[in-house]
Amino acid sequence: MIFLILSFLSIGLFLFFTLRIDKKAKSGNYQVNSIVVALLITTIEAFLYFIALCFNQMIATLLVKQIMRLVFVLEGMSLIYFSFGITELVVQKKSKFVTFIKILLIAFLIYIVYFQFTSIDISLENGTMIGSSYLFPVAAREYFPWNWVTLYNSIFKYIVPIAGILFMIIYQENNASQLERYQSGITILGIILMWCLNALIKFLSMANPAFTLIHMYSYVIMYVCFFSAMDKTTVPSGKGFWVNVFKSFISYVIPAFLLGSLFYYLQPVGSGYNWLFLLEILVAAVVCIVFSLKIRDVISSSRHIYTADYEESLEKDLASIDYNDEMDSVTNKMFDIMKKNVESSSMNVYIINKQNEFETAYTSNKMNLSIPQSNPIFNHLLMENRSIVLYIEIEKEHIFAPIKNDLKKFFEDTASDALFVLNEGNNILGLITLGKKQGGDHYKEYDYNVFTKLYSYFFVFGYYMRNISNKDIIGTVNREIRMSSQIITSIQENIDVIKNPKIDVGYKMVPAHNIGGEFIDMIRLTDTRHLIVIGDLSGKGIAASMNMVILKSIIRTYLVETTDFKQLVIKVNSFVRDSLRKGTIFAGLFALLDFENDTMYYINCGIPAFFMFNQVYNNVIEIQGGGHVLGFVKDISPYLSVKTTKMMKDDIFLTCTDGLIQSHSLRGEQFGKERVQQSLLDNQTYNAQRMAQFTFDNLTKFMSKEMEDDVSIFVIKYQSDNSSEAKEKNIVENDEIIEGNEAIEVTDSSINSSDTAIADEMVNDSTVEDVSNETTDFSEKDNLEEKDELIKSEDLSEETKSEKETEESVKDDISEDDFEMPDLSGLDDIIKNAGL
Repeated sequence: MIFLILSFLSIGLFLFFTLRIDKKAKSGNYQVNSIVVALLITTIEAFLYFIALCFNQMIATLLVKQIMRLVFVLEGMSLIYFSFGITELVVQKKSKFVTFIKILLIAFLIYIVYFQFTSIDISLENGTMIGSSYLFPVAAREYFPWNWVTLYNSIFKYIVPIAGILFMIIYQENNASQLERYQSGITILGIILMWCLNALIKFLSMANPAFTLIHMYSYVIMYVCFFSAMDKTTVPSGKGFWVNVFKSFISYVIPAFLLGSLFYYLQPVGSGYNWLFLLEILVAAVVCIVFSLKIRDVISSSRHIYTADYEESLEKDLASIDYNDEMDSVTNKMFDIMKKNVESSSMNVYIINKQNEFETAYTSNKMNLSIPQSNPIFNHLLMENRSIVLYIEIEKEHIFAPIKNDLKKFFEDTASDALFVLNEGNNILGLITLGKKQGGDHYKEYDYNVFTKLYSYFFVFGYYMRNISNKDIIGTVNREIRMSSQIITSIQENIDVIKNPKIDVGYKMVPAHNIGGEFIDMIRLTDTRHLIVIGDLSGKGIAASMNMVILKSIIRTYLVETTDFKQLVIKVNSFVRDSLRKGTIFAGLFALLDFENDTMYYINCGIPAFFMFNQVYNNVIEIQGGGHVLGFVKDISPYLSVKTTKMMKDDIFLTCTDGLIQSHSLRGEQFGKERVQQSLLDNQTYNAQRMAQFTFDNLTKFMSKEMEDDVSIFVIKYQSDNSSEAKEKNIVENDEIIEGNEAIEVTDSSINSSDTAIADEMVNDSTVEDVSNETTDFSEKDNLEEKDELIKSEDLSEETKSEKETEESVKDDISEDDFEMPDLSGLDDIIKNAGL
């Protein structure tokens, strides 16, 4: 019964591979018509074999013998078509001579089966038995005991396939790509496995002749390998190939061998199989399948076994680099990681020097070069926004056509096969080059995709190398100083301090444990516009600080290509979610200051508090509104709200991270927002920097212990001499707010619950407006239109104005014609002037 079931299953397998290979051939333009014909013939053969096995006791013996003769003719024909089919993969032209040989072999096949096979019997007990006469006389049989069955097996199972293999190998010696040779190797492996399985079945049939009934499965494995060969799109290295063979042996061959052995030793003695035996085999098969799947997953996820799909392993290793170690330890570990995961034969790091040359900072192959920054390939790559280049792309990618010869010379001079350009905006800080893979292979599309996805890790490594490779620094800084602290300090000090008489800015950043993931950045866009970013990246210590390094640089890079304020935040969200370590989130604030219009535009991305001191009320209110952290959801755009507020003379703005608000005293009491507000009121007469310092001093006195979390405080004091008309307009609007809310009481020095109500009214009024759905890519012309709109709005009647304010308090969205934001375009020169 078990052989009958296996015979039926073989029909489904052959039919499945026929359809899949035919579909694959059409989609990939493979010339495999003969292979498909061979599979169809094999499918018909398996069906007839099953029919003969099922009805050998029910129909005439003569008819069964004729069916079996047809089965053996079809088996020989399928091997002929398969053997000639693999030659058609390398030679597309059809030859009359080849067709003649094929017809001649088929004719000889029919002659052997119909005229030299004297008897053919098939049964579940005795398997398949073929009788034929000997080829040589009695005297020679002692040395050559061959009969026509031997000749049939020798010619069609061995000689014809070997001839096809030899022809394919010889032709591909000088006329095939590496991928085509790899595919041919897998096909040849399938033929060899078919021979091995046939030999195993022959050996088992000596103990139990019924094993000859499963000989069709030797062809299953041959077609499995052929389909696998067609499915390959990249070539693994030699190491990767043998690792794959090892995985296949552990995952598939051993379980199959165990199952076959159990079947052999557990089969009952006698003519039939009982239900207990069938149940045992079924359970054993399920166990072997589960074992195969589990062991495959374990091997694939193991970091100690090389895998061609190395992305996850490479990312883990890159994230594990400890930049607190000595420079030699860090660089050697980096090369070891690339050698282990990517099989890189060499790695070189070049850092820009004062002479505008890239000099060698690290080399694994003792190549000390100086590469001039004036090389045209660098400007071209920056223009094309390409940070990674592979040697094999030079001929394929049209964007490299203008610098094709220069790129080839660069790869030749540096003995490399892959190039990483480490740039901040339009400034290149260094290069990383990788030699060919250890087996001599080129880096391919899969490698490029992985390198691109993990580019931020290579950027951090390059930034680290730039800061410590300078000999002047190394000569004056003790090696025991934490290298990571140097990097963080360097990044944090890279701020475009606002130098505008209208504004006074102060800030305080204090990490809880030497380094952290919080940062404040001020980026000069024009003389009258600055972008402010304050935020907190999840995590602590070196991991969070490295993320901060990456994110701060990425924001400045995005500014080169992004002119839409809201779109900038959307891109940052995508970067945090997709490129930083899984689970990383960013809580902070993006603010755009326009001194020409005395306006602040801001997006709350989870900042816990944003306070404003208004001179009219002589009190502090919250204006941050709702906000969502970045990196948590894939599409953040529906949750972003761009708000705007007019900045009046003596207005004070203070924002901070959660480390200030959520810190606790020894009694367990939280510092809270109220103390921050009171500190702002108490110190409003001081400059912005002293206000930030005094607020932090209040925190340290309150805690009387070590800090629990990183703390960042940012203060803005606006000192603009706004026109009396605008100031009067602001006072009138605020008076209307007070008149419409009689229950609100405001005192000079106290902070009570009514502040929240005031904040809500101001957010919905003209002082703070929601422009979340505005398009923020505007030119100077747009700014003039904005001023016209503001002038027109002042001429509205009080009744119309009141209706408009009521409508705005209900609606969250404002149409694109109501308000427009300043332009962020044309930033290339600005970023360059800023030292980025």
